Amino acid sequence: MNVLIADDDRFVISALEQKIDWISLGVKNIYCAYNIRQAMKLFAEHPIDILISDIEMPQGNGLELLAWIRSEGYKVQTIFLTNYADFHYAQKAIELQSFEYYLKPIEFEKLELIIKKAIKKVRVGQQNENVLKVGQYWQENKEEIKEHFWSSHIKRSDFRFTLEELQVELETKHIDYSVDDHFLPLLIEFFPYELVDNKEILYLFNHEGNLRNKLNSIIETVFQNYTIQLDGLLPLQMNNEEYLAIFKLMQTPDLSSLSAACNELIETVNHQLHCDIQCYLGTVESLAQFKSRVTKLQAARNENINYRNRTILLDNHQNKTAKYIEPNLKLLEEYLLTENRDSFINRCQRYLHNLVDKSEANQHVISNFKIDITQLIYTHLKKKEILAHHLFQGKTFDFLHEQSMRSIEDLMNYLSYLVDVSLDYMKFTNSQKSVVHKICDYIDQNYHENVTRSNLASTLYLSPDYIARIFKKEMGISLINYLIKKRIEVAKDLLSNTDHPVHLISDKVGYGNYSYFTRIFKKETNYTPMDYRKNNKCLSKSLKQ
Repeated sequence: MNVLIADDDRFVISALEQKIDWISLGVKNIYCAYNIRQAMKLFAEHPIDILISDIEMPQGNGLELLAWIRSEGYKVQTIFLTNYADFHYAQKAIELQSFEYYLKPIEFEKLELIIKKAIKKVRVGQQNENVLKVGQYWQENKEEIKEHFWSSHIKRSDFRFTLEELQVELETKHIDYSVDDHFLPLLIEFFPYELVDNKEILYLFNHEGNLRNKLNSIIETVFQNYTIQLDGLLPLQMNNEEYLAIFKLMQTPDLSSLSAACNELIETVNHQLHCDIQCYLGTVESLAQFKSRVTKLQAARNENINYRNRTILLDNHQNKTAKYIEPNLKLLEEYLLTENRDSFINRCQRYLHNLVDKSEANQHVISNFKIDITQLIYTHLKKKEILAHHLFQGKTFDFLHEQSMRSIEDLMNYLSYLVDVSLDYMKFTNSQKSVVHKICDYIDQNYHENVTRSNLASTLYLSPDYIARIFKKEMGISLINYLIKKRIEVAKDLLSNTDHPVHLISDKVGYGNYSYFTRIFKKETNYTPMDYRKNNKCLSKSLKQ
């Protein structure tokens, strides 16, 4: 609390400073001015709560000072001191909303009572102003405040409110909830990508900056005629793939009709956002128990593998401990042997569909099925001398593998990718001439590098022994001898047509050891590199003559 005393009489100011018990009144600072100009300057430099001012002063009176204060918008309680009981003075002081009009001589006890009342009025005004500020802040930021509340209440797994802490949190943030209010959670899972030509992943929301606003609008429209209202839409992941819609109950809803509304939501999102989703509808719960209900909903989502664009009700979810029964692996292997892609895929699809119909498509069963099919394909490739761990790599494979347990469609995308890539590559390897041609191309382009059977295996996705075997069969020469001949041919050309030093030519054709290069070169040509260059130059010279 700050007080400004404005009076041209220094004795009055001194008396007021010394004879009023300002500390007991809660006044922190006392500023003094001897004319209006000084008073205005102090207003500009310090927050002033109470002004005690003489009316009659040189260079402008106290009424003019208060008129300026009001024009500048300063909120201050003013007590006028004057020697004159002038009606016009009093009338003007009232018009300017002064707090008190006090006639001198000063009785300090009475003046102190007036100051106490002025201080009380200041504090009431400050409280009201704070309430208004809080109300204004709430109106301007209510969505952010609610979102922060829900985030701390739901998303933080390491944090849980007690009932008392929850009530305090609501009061502190001025959120108009009660711990007994009831809410309904709806978990919405997006699949914002699609596989194009079984090769490329297309992301649907790359430029969807206002996705959340669009989703909010769609949900409000779909559920507008139900006895619930959307009270929050919380993103649970940064990649726009999971949202929690929080509905506040106005009346107890009919869950079967809400299920129909979720199906309408799915159709609307499909149409407007061109994206698949799944809806997991929870059950009604009080605010105090809402977090545990959301946790159960997320657990049901994590346990359940279903088709996209379906609504799953938490009430109907049964955490079955279904026993895994493997599919007919021999029949599936036969489809691979005969390269019957469609029959393989359809068989897998029927197996999964049957699991979903019997509500047995849980994580345990689906995971075992995925492992068995993957192992079947890898084993088949191994028999064909194809290295599956090299064949299946890269961004597309990694993404499909990561997403494969999210839905039946995602698992089938993953398995279809494995089958298609496998069959395509087996067609390529069935032509040994094509494989050998690719080996020759690789050596011709990389002879200067450290070419090994392992390098070729990584590049061609074939076992090193198989590569060496078919190369020798088709070319009549071993891989290493083909590589040597290629390097020597390039070295001969460089020796004949450039002035590069021999040691540099050795490096250029892949031999870092100059002595070894010389030995290999002589073995292949019967000349050392230097002799070959000299003889070649002599021969060129004689031909020119």
